[in-house]
Amino acid sequence: MSVQRVSEDELHAYVDGQLDGNRRLAVERWLADDAEAARRADDYRVQTALLHDLFDTVLREPPTDAEQDLTDRLKGRLAFNDNRPAWHARPVVRWAAAVMLVVAGAGGGWFGRGTQAPSPVAQQQQQQRQTLATFAQEATQAHRFYTSDERFQVELGADNQDELNGWLSKRMGRDVFGPDLGRIGFRLIGGRSLPTDLGAGAQYMYINDADKRITLFVGAPQSGNTANFSFTQNGDVSTFYWVEGPLAYALAGRLSKEELLEIAKAVYSDVKAGPPRRDPPQDQQRPQEQQQQPQQQQDQPAGVQPISDTQKPKDS
Repeated sequence: MSVQRVSEDELHAYVDGQLDGNRRLAVERWLADDAEAARRADDYRVQTALLHDLFDTVLREPPTDAEQDLTDRLKGRLAFNDNRPAWHARPVVRWAAAVMLVVAGAGGGWFGRGTQAPSPVAQQQQQQRQTLATFAQEATQAHRFYTSDERFQVELGADNQDELNGWLSKRMGRDVFGPDLGRIGFRLIGGRSLPTDLGAGAQYMYINDADKRITLFVGAPQSGNTANFSFTQNGDVSTFYWVEGPLAYALAGRLSKEELLEIAKAVYSDVKAGPPRRDPPQDQQRPQEQQQQPQQQQDQPAGVQPISDTQKPKDS
């Protein structure tokens, strides 16, 4: 069955995570057969990640008074499609609003005299909680989508885990790795790169002998403050999420809260310990050994023979 060709607008929407499930699956099938389109999608992901890194902090900044005033003026003009100001920008209304603000400010100052504004640290923590909640929702949606069809569950398999980790680290611009969960019965089958609200993200997928799949979603929050485990339930998918160091993690699966918590603890332990050290292949060790052997022979003094060769046996 032929797959309907995907337009550039749909390809951008796919990279940005804006397509619905059915159309996204169709795009995945198309990209699997079109190497050139898959390359363009990869390029778009890199561009999106760079744009997020460059401008996300700017977009989150509150507008200046001059910018807000200009925005309000433009809103008034566009509403009537001419140069007349909006109703709330008329002099009489502005004067009445100023009086109301003075009265409200005086009353608010009296009734709120015992309260204090949130500290910058508290505001940053609240913003991070909101951002992480969105991150957890994205992890849940990605888990639900990519575990539904085995043909498109990963972009790169786990046959060479070093290659997989290096590829995803390059996409994210940070060192990431898939923890070893073999001791609790889950093996890594591969991963993929995905756009998130935090920028470029990575998804690792695991499976156990009962054919149950779990996914580990990795992102890079702006603040990077350590956060303890939080839990969310979306239908039959449970998700634990937290921040450790410069990275955010979300573990999702169709498991009970208790089962998923034990796996999350194992993931957390591996993440804290860092990536495992792997010995170089045997074919890389042999040239080093061969280089050491001639050096050892050169270190021996020339012309020295064993004592057994220099002493003659005594005549009996």
